[in-house]
Amino acid sequence: MSRVTIANPAALAAAVEEGLAHYRAGRLSDAEVAYRRVIAVQPDHADALHLLGVIAHQTGKYDLSIELIGRAIGVNSGIATYYSNIGEAYRASGDLERAIQSYRRALAIKPDYAEAHNNLGLALKDQGRLEDAVAACHRALELKPDYAEAHNNLGNALKDQGRLEDAVAAYHRALEL
Repeated sequence: MSRVTIANPAALAAAVEEGLAHYRAGRLSDAEVAYRRVIAVQPDHADALHLLGVIAHQTGKYDLSIELIGRAIGVNSGIATYYSNIGEAYRASGDLERAIQSYRRALAIKPDYAEAHNNLGLALKDQGRLEDAVAACHRALELKPDYAEAHNNLGNALKDQGRLEDAVAAYHRALEL
């Protein structure tokens, strides 16, 4: 890992890319170190804040995740991914209403964001709003027909509705993919 001081925008971008490389390789602690180096130089670096928040979420630190991604949104409120990911942290922490609001904000920015439609479907299902959950999963699949996770989540919502044949079909499609 590089110990070079980050002093310019190109070096900041390189440090974020280094963090992404570590993240993709499953080295979350090394990714966190890279992002924290960026934040030490530029405390309002939206991407580094967001990615630190994603790591916090994945390590079960939901409050920290919400704080960090919230700071990223404060810096740049036009990124749909930020809202979808803070929605995931809210959902994991049990705050379904804020999760749903976050997914809807992501979709207001990027209506064709299949993952946000899928995540919205999960939160709606968790709230017991099964018809809305099915509709959100269907929308995700309209946008991304080969999205196995959305087929599975659709199956779960259909199962909870008692539509077992439809649920089985959705599960089969998820398995095929």
